Amino acid sequence: MRGGEPTPEAALARWRRALADAGYAAPLPAERVPIAEAAGRVLAEDVAALRASPPLAVAAMDGVAVRAADTAGAPILIAGGDIAFVDTGAPIPDGFDAVVRREHVEVDGAGAHVAEAVAPGADVRPAGEDVPAGEPLLAAGRMLSAFDAALLAAAGHADVAVRVRPQVAVLPTGDELRGAGEPLEPHHVVDSNGPMLAAQAAADGALPALHGRIADDPARLAEEVMRAVLVSDLVLLVAGSSRGRRDHSRDVLAELGEVAVDGVAVRPGHPVLLAVVGTTPVIGVPGYPVSAAFTYELFGHPLLAELLGRSAERTAVPATLTADVGGRDDAACMVAVRLEPAEGALRAVPLARRAGALRALAGADAYIVVPPGPGLAAGTPVATLRLRDR
Repeated sequence: MRGGEPTPEAALARWRRALADAGYAAPLPAERVPIAEAAGRVLAEDVAALRASPPLAVAAMDGVAVRAADTAGAPILIAGGDIAFVDTGAPIPDGFDAVVRREHVEVDGAGAHVAEAVAPGADVRPAGEDVPAGEPLLAAGRMLSAFDAALLAAAGHADVAVRVRPQVAVLPTGDELRGAGEPLEPHHVVDSNGPMLAAQAAADGALPALHGRIADDPARLAEEVMRAVLVSDLVLLVAGSSRGRRDHSRDVLAELGEVAVDGVAVRPGHPVLLAVVGTTPVIGVPGYPVSAAFTYELFGHPLLAELLGRSAERTAVPATLTADVGGRDDAACMVAVRLEPAEGALRAVPLARRAGALRALAGADAYIVVPPGPGLAAGTPVATLRLRDR
């Protein structure tokens, strides 16, 4: 590892300056979509209730609507004209102020035989009980859930303003790569990074496009990168920073645009490239799977958050390390952990740190950042950052 590499924070800031100088702009514009298509999208503006929910008083249970005063002295018979049958969710007819549950009333030709007295408002949901009209509901930058979509519909919204989804191109490179399910020779490598990075981008609200592999040919690489940047908001050039003899990405990106960052003081993932071609950000992603995953976490995730106008902060969960974790004097270290409950708290179990340890990554709940230095001892309180926020 070469000296003088920036920290991840400094690298991200340097890349953002280069992007701003090139004319890159964020966030993306807004578009309106029907509520039925809103889940998974990011709100572009604050939203308030257009109407109350429920819009008027409704029954909370099946039964008969009554005037509560008429039930005083129960058990009592209420004449048929002074009751109204109601089902759960049905409007309470004018003049009535309570519901007697079906199991507490018998109705015959004489009227309703009420077993117990009820108070005004019994089993009645008043207008606006859930959401008053005009109430602020959801803030811009929120990724909408299925429950958010239901709330918006109930509050009178037929559609909602959301950010346009970022287009993310994932470009695997290397003669040795083969897609999942393709016939393999002994020297072939299955492309696991491409599907992983595409899925990470999709989870962040983007529309990923996983391209076919690009051969180790600089002219072909330049052609495919240019095609991608013309239609994408972010390009992930996979295994495009290994510094091997067949790695042409650095020279190609420098020829097509600007390489703002060439290496970062972090492990795994230090040989990352952060570039801009035209106005499009490009990340040269290291080839080892854990390196690729954390490179996306450090640089792809915050950039997509910026494009979508939302916070990039992960949920921080306090835990206690169960084992020593070594560090490095020249770099921060990202370590995947599994979280386990222990006496009302959480323990962070460090997982395998090999750059190709996909099984450990798949079993991780979160990760920790070990600052430059000797590392952290077992029993140290740590802030774990959730990998599965959504």
